[in-house]
Amino acid sequence: MARSTSARLPGPRPRKSLGQHFLRDSGVLADIVAALDVPAGGLVVEIGAGTGQLTASLLEAGYEVHALEIESRLVGHLRNRFRRHPRLHILETDARLVDYSDVVPPERPFVIAGNLPYFAANPIIRNALEQARRPAQLVVMVQREVAREIAASPGDWSLLSISVHVYAEPELLFDVPPEAFDPPPAVWSSVVRLTTRPAPALPEAEIPGFFEFVSKVFRNPRKQIHNSLARGTWLPPGGARDALHRAGIDPTRRPETLNLDEWRALQRSCSEVLTLA
Repeated sequence: MARSTSARLPGPRPRKSLGQHFLRDSGVLADIVAALDVPAGGLVVEIGAGTGQLTASLLEAGYEVHALEIESRLVGHLRNRFRRHPRLHILETDARLVDYSDVVPPERPFVIAGNLPYFAANPIIRNALEQARRPAQLVVMVQREVAREIAASPGDWSLLSISVHVYAEPELLFDVPPEAFDPPPAVWSSVVRLTTRPAPALPEAEIPGFFEFVSKVFRNPRKQIHNSLARGTWLPPGGARDALHRAGIDPTRRPETLNLDEWRALQRSCSEVLTLA
C-alpha cells in the first residue's frame, strides 16, 4: 500500500477540543475510496469533511458528494477550496443528529464515508443505521478498539456489536497508524465497512424493546447469563432459570456469547415466564 504524507495539511488547524485529527495519508484515502460500493445512480455522503482530503479523493473518483461538516470555519474552507464544484454539496450540520431524508434526494441510494471523531463515532453510526432512510453501506474510520468491537464475532459481543448487527453486516478492513493523521492521535485507528441489511434483523416495532431488554441483561457481560438475567429483569424467583430453559440456552454462558437469534429467543421466553407468573 503506497503512502504519501506531508508535514502539514493546508487550511485550518485541527482543534483538540473537538478531537480533530485530519487524515493526510494518500494511500489510506485511496483505500477508503476503493472500499466503497456505490449503487448505480447513487451518491456518497461524507461525514466530517474537515479540510477536504477525502472529499477531493471522492470527487476525483467521479462520485457526487454531499459533505457534512459541523464546524463553520471548516465549512468556509471547503467552500473556498471546492468553489462551485458541480458534484459537491456542502452542509453545515451535526452527523449525530442529521436526518438523511433532508440530505439525500428520495430517489437516490447512498453510501456513507468518513473519518469519524473518536468521541462521536458511536452516535454517528447509530444515527445512520436507525433511521428509516438508511445508507446501503458505511465505510468509516474509528478508533481501533471500537472497530474490533463493532466487527467482533458472537462469543465476544458487546452492546455496540449487537446494535450494529441488527442493522448491518460489519467487516474490519484495515488498521491505520497515528502518523497517517495531522496531528497524530495517541491511538491507532481502523476502517470498517458496514453493509446494511435489506431490512433489520427483527421487526422495526420490536427494536426499542429488544435493545431495552439486552441493555438490562448486559450490565454484567462477563457474569453467567443466569445471574445477569436474574439481576437485570423483573422475573419472579426461579424465573431466570425457567426462561433460559425455554430458550434452550445454557445458564452458565456469558451474555457476550449470545447471538441475535438467542437474544430474541431469550426475550420471548422471559415474556412467557412473566405472563405465567
